Amino acid sequence: MAVSAGLTGGQAAAASDLIRHLPPRTPLVTMPWAVEEGGLDVVVLSTPRPVVTPLPTTRSRTSTLPPIRLPGDIDAAMGDERKSRFLGAVLPAIVAVNNAVLGERARLQAILRDVRAGITPSPRDQAWIAQIARFYRGKATDLDDLLARVDAIPTSLALGQAALESGWGTSRSAREGNALFGVMTWDDALFVVKPYETIVESVIDYVRTLNSHPAYAEFRAERQMMRRMGEQLDGGLLLRHLTRYSELGGDYIERVTVVIRQNGFADYDRMDLLAPWVPHG
Repeated sequence: MAVSAGLTGGQAAAASDLIRHLPPRTPLVTMPWAVEEGGLDVVVLSTPRPVVTPLPTTRSRTSTLPPIRLPGDIDAAMGDERKSRFLGAVLPAIVAVNNAVLGERARLQAILRDVRAGITPSPRDQAWIAQIARFYRGKATDLDDLLARVDAIPTSLALGQAALESGWGTSRSAREGNALFGVMTWDDALFVVKPYETIVESVIDYVRTLNSHPAYAEFRAERQMMRRMGEQLDGGLLLRHLTRYSELGGDYIERVTVVIRQNGFADYDRMDLLAPWVPHG
């Protein structure tokens, strides 16, 4: 698909402000660790009726919650306006889910430090480990492998794939089923794009897919290496390990790379988009 010019400095700053001014110590998304296979029970901590708003032009806390759905008129907008509406909905959802994952990663790191110091996890922690191990299809007895799975997806990578897979939010599966990443599922013997109730659920399923599927083991291994080296997660480098995400293979990697580069999405990897409640490290 054709990709128009990248975001202006003002748009990027506005998107950053939207994330930076989240309420302190307020998780926006509770991950469904104890979910049964085949379902997602996502809890979005919100006001009774979350409001979808475009990117703010001033520093404000008027819109701090990840929106539930894409703007209904997104397909009527063109160029930069369409991008702004897309980012205004999708960027907060990606960051909120990443924040939730990083919060759980911090808890797992603390448990792992205790284990290495000879401290046995409490029954509550053991039950929690079993839940996230089941969610990410890992082993509760292998905390190092589990730590490699419980981690964020670089914002640039998630945005690039979401923009390409959903046509900047204009595809039918995105508008009607909140499907941002082209995740497929079986439905009455048909292989179809998986629908979701909210765009947050779509992001969670995408994060879970990259963090659990055997096809992306190399992706997780390189991400873990970046962590051990103290480097910032690089969406462009990690993208190289997603050739199996699409039947297009290397062609798909090139297309996502173009979207990331032409729209300056790598800038988001260098921004501090974490909500204040998320422990760093």
